Formats: sequence, structure tokens, C-alpha cells
Amino acid sequence: MTDPVRTRRDGHVLEVTLDRPKANAVDLATSRVMGETFRAFRDDPELRVAILTAAGEKFFCPGWDLKAAAGGDA
Repeated sequence: MTDPVRTRRDGHVLEVTLDRPKANAVDLATSRVMGETFRAFRDDPELRVAILTAAGEKFFCPGWDLKAAAGGDA
């Protein structure tokens, strides 16, 4: 399985990409990684802009992964 969140730094810009099959829905692990990523962005004086994007062609992000939540991952 790939990382649920990928990052790429280009100068003062941080690109954050959600990458969870099928629809980039957020589960607990993804939420934690996103929190860590954006805390690191906040604390880095060299970064000025963060761009949030998503992998895939069909969805950006529907929100929380309800199947994961129903399974206790919330």
C-alpha cells in the first residue's frame, strides 16, 4: 500500500497530495499524516504556500471514510 499522503517541495511551496484508493476518503491514519504534514508546514519558516490536491481523476475527496468509521477506525 502506498502512503495516504504524498508531499513534494518546490522552493517555498509544499504540494500535499491525498492518495487513497478508491476516492481519497480520509481515515484515521490519513488524518494523522495530514495533521503531521500541516504542522510541519506551519513550523517551517521557508514554506509560504501549501497546495492540497488529490491523486486520481474521478474524486478530490468525499470527506471521512464512512466504511472505516463503521469498522471502528474513527
